[in-house]
Amino acid sequence: MAKLSYKMSYYALYVCFALILVVLGMFYFVGYNNPVGEYNEPAHTETLIYLMYGMFGVCVAVTLVGAIAQFGAALRDNPMSAVKSLLGIVLLVVVLVVSYSMGSEATIMTGDGPYSDAFWLKITDMLIYSIYCLFGVAAVGTILNLSGIFKK
Repeated sequence: MAKLSYKMSYYALYVCFALILVVLGMFYFVGYNNPVGEYNEPAHTETLIYLMYGMFGVCVAVTLVGAIAQFGAALRDNPMSAVKSLLGIVLLVVVLVVSYSMGSEATIMTGDGPYSDAFWLKITDMLIYSIYCLFGVAAVGTILNLSGIFKK
């Protein structure tokens, strides 16, 4: 079984590499959609964006399926540790809720004029604040790991 999953991930990796190289080649080497105009962009910008959307979606789906499968196996073997494994998800949800409540609804000025959609303004603030929080947790965890406090 491990050999099958290794082969599948091996081939999936090379399919992703090939797809990325083809799309990047199209993006950089095909040309521009408006070669003489003021607003110039590569002809396959949308192709690159859709590739990133697709890869992100596949990544999220595989992560969720793997997490659910691992939780199901752990629940069968050791229910207490399976429930403890949900602690990370609960903490992430708490960080997102707190950072959403900290977000501002103030109207901002953009190049197209004022933007005042309160929901999206709070969502962008939530994402920025949660990234700051996760970077801080990662930095503290790295420092604690490197200092040897938790080493046996």
